Amino acid sequence: MEEKNISVIIPVYNAQDTIKRAADSVLSSKREDIELILVVDGATDNSLEICNQIKENDNRVKVIYQENKGTLCARLEGINNATGRYLMFLDSDDEYLDGIFERMIELINKYQPDLIKFRYKKDKYDQYKYFEEDEILINKNDFPNKVYPMFIDGFQLNAIWNLCVKRERLNNIKFNAKNIKYGEDLMMNLEIFNNINSALFINDIFYKYNTNSNSVTQSRDRNKWLKNLQDAVDVYMFLFYYIKIWHMDTIDNIMKVEKRVKKEISVVIELLK
Repeated sequence: MEEKNISVIIPVYNAQDTIKRAADSVLSSKREDIELILVVDGATDNSLEICNQIKENDNRVKVIYQENKGTLCARLEGINNATGRYLMFLDSDDEYLDGIFERMIELINKYQPDLIKFRYKKDKYDQYKYFEEDEILINKNDFPNKVYPMFIDGFQLNAIWNLCVKRERLNNIKFNAKNIKYGEDLMMNLEIFNNINSALFINDIFYKYNTNSNSVTQSRDRNKWLKNLQDAVDVYMFLFYYIKIWHMDTIDNIMKVEKRVKKEISVVIELLK
């Protein structure tokens, strides 16, 4: 099987209104060294039919169907079927901006990084810069000072969808594939950043985050938010675990994470009232 440079994985669940836009933002690039993997996660609408139509029109597309297991499991299935040297993750209601793949290949050739982290835009908001430098390559030895604190101090590294990661760095990761639907990005990132040796942070904005009123974070369903609460607790236990692994389990850092957990709980409680 021919190896591609980049595989883009999109989990698809009841995304009939948005999946073509997301896919087009990938396939608008005419590069033959990219592939698009659409993992239909037990959708009950016309998502599967639309994905198959997209595949018929472009030989760079793969469609995989699985019973509904959640976004995390869909991404893992995509990883297992990817041929790209590097992997990227796009949500089915979002889209890439022009020039992303040309820029990724340029940076891969220049730095050979294990991971590239780029910025996103949401509505009229452009994500803050990670660093003042337009391009900064950080090696593993500097992660405790420059990278890992971003997991502890805030939400800078929560998202999985604005990165490009070397596939071989995921081979030895045993992701917890249980049905977590809230906070799964943070869980994946913790495992990924723990297993890479270098990360390139750039100030380019290549991802457009579109607010979806039907997403799990926008739902007002009581049972969903109770499940979200349990997911949040499970994911933050991962964060506590890695703080210890990184030898960063100071009282100050533990209190910072505890504050984040309390904030998550308070949000859920307000929504349940």
